[in-house]
This record gives sequence, C-alpha cells and structure tokens, in this order.
Amino acid sequence: MSARRNPPAGNQGAEDQRASGSTTTVPRASVIAYCRAYAARGCFGRYWVLVIDTCPYCRRTHRHGGGDQLRPTYGHRSAHCGSTGPHRGYWLEPVTKEAA
Repeated sequence: MSARRNPPAGNQGAEDQRASGSTTTVPRASVIAYCRAYAARGCFGRYWVLVIDTCPYCRRTHRHGGGDQLRPTYGHRSAHCGSTGPHRGYWLEPVTKEAA
C-alpha cells in the first residue's frame, strides 16, 4: 500500500463535527419545507416519493426521492427551481397536524 493514500472519508471534518456537537455534514438551513411521503413502485422495486405542496422559494409543487428503506428518508435537499446560489436548499420535514 502506498504511504500517500488519502485518509478515509469518515475522518474528514471530524474536528468540526465534534466542535459543533452535530454529526450532520450539511449545515442546517433555516428554511424548512413540509412534505408528504408516498410509496411508489417502479422497475427497480419499491421507493418513497416526497411531495412538497408549496416550495418556500417559488411556491410550486416539487417531488424528491425518499429512498427505498422501510421509512422515508427526510433531510436536506437542493432547491432546483431557478437556484442562483450554490447552497440554496431546504430541509424536508414530514407534515404533522401542527404544521398543517
């Protein structure tokens, strides 16, 4: 093995994660978009579709993938609606009675 190998990806930014007390790699934005999860079936099996009824930027409906696990995977998604900034996005959260 070469001595000039890159360190494993898990070690990069470990100091920043310890300092913040969070293990997320994307900084939590203040913009939260509430979405509904639907199970769908395609040629590769079952997966989740997350639907945002009202985008916080353009007020239109957007769809994002939610993974193929037993429960949908929420979290940070990029906003693809006329995005001008590299970090423009939102955190997906499930719709609850309090948010409705």
